[in-house]
Amino acid sequence: MNDEEGDLALQTLINVRADIAPHLDEALLRECYAIQKKYQFSEDRSMSSSAMERLIDAAVKTASGEA
Repeated sequence: MNDEEGDLALQTLINVRADIAPHLDEALLRECYAIQKKYQFSEDRSMSSSAMERLIDAAVKTASGEA
């Protein structure tokens, strides 16, 4: 079993995504989760916010055909 398979929170997010928002890219969900997990104990919340903003901006550009 790898880390992702054993990560109950990630697996729950993926399962809920399938029910609630099947159009949401699973790779984007995984990347968002990885950012949140990486910075979860950081005192500087701007690091997480900045990383999420960059990720979402890139995803929007890709979806809109700008990238």
